[in-house]
Amino acid sequence: MKKVLGILMAATMVAAMAGCTKISTTETAAPQVSGAAGEEKAEKEENPDKAGETKASAAEATVKLIGAHVNSMDSSYQAGFEALQKKLEEVSGGTMTVEIHPNGELGGGEAELVEKMATGTVDIIVTAPNFIATTGVPEADLFSIPFLYKDVDHWTTVVDGEVGQAISEKVNGAGTFHSLGYWSCGTREYFGVKPVNTVEDFKGVKIRVQDSDTVRSVWGALGAAPTVLAYNELYSGLQNNVIDAAENDLGNILLQKFYEAGPYVSLTDHDIATRQLLISAQKYNGLTEEQRAWVDEAAAYACGEQRKFDKQLNDEALEKIKANGGIVNEVDKDSLLAACEEAKVAAAEKIGVTDLFNKVNEAAE
Repeated sequence: MKKVLGILMAATMVAAMAGCTKISTTETAAPQVSGAAGEEKAEKEENPDKAGETKASAAEATVKLIGAHVNSMDSSYQAGFEALQKKLEEVSGGTMTVEIHPNGELGGGEAELVEKMATGTVDIIVTAPNFIATTGVPEADLFSIPFLYKDVDHWTTVVDGEVGQAISEKVNGAGTFHSLGYWSCGTREYFGVKPVNTVEDFKGVKIRVQDSDTVRSVWGALGAAPTVLAYNELYSGLQNNVIDAAENDLGNILLQKFYEAGPYVSLTDHDIATRQLLISAQKYNGLTEEQRAWVDEAAAYACGEQRKFDKQLNDEALEKIKANGGIVNEVDKDSLLAACEEAKVAAAEKIGVTDLFNKVNEAAE
């Protein structure tokens, strides 16, 4: 109970993040299978002739995992969950499935989804690393450091290799969640009321960023004034000059029409957004060994399908933003990287992941 309360308190402190995030914790000791073992035993004793029939019906029963996210039906999150659902039903012979709840149906923010998990109504979610960091795994915030990757291939090598595995083991070791793999959430870019081209253009810019010390420290090193603002206030914040700029993936800049309030989209490519697919550790451990293997296989398939969908969405979004009046420009990335390098090193040291940070850099070579 203390662990659940701790998670809920941590979740409450986290503001609703930009379009791609979320999490899960379920209090279910065993798979939800109609026809409990005790009932089957009683059936056998009362009517031995029906023993075989009862066993067959139990084997055909469905274990239903509840998946939830706050993004729309046309998002890469939905595509990922649908791939997970399809593959899990396939490999389990129809004995397991995922019930998908998009659009914030089970909670409009991360804190709400965690609460739903604590009551046993949500089993699987996908979340941003800074949220995981607040639940007892500070090392996960490594993936929040801006300007960490050279390109998408570099990102893939990192999350699917030694570094990603190390973070997953940290998550699993904390005992609340079990990592099922990594999803992408587009390449995040700057957008605002004026463009930026070099590091000098960031001086004094009030930019809305995610609520993470790691993230704020790097933007501050560029001379910007990083500001925390609720996601649902971002559009109006730009309109009313509460902030000068923000950052998000191209898909959400398009879908949320942020280019209307902040028409200048500067391609900083500062973050290939990492999201972690998680299942409640208690739910996962309550499955049989065979069922866990099915979940793992389905999750691996879903990771690949979600990433392909996300890349396509990201590529198409850029052209649509331009067509809808967004003003897009390239950026002198070398000047940005030089200005924030020391801040990145310091951030990695602060959260205790200097070795992993160095491995990320080595993977770019």
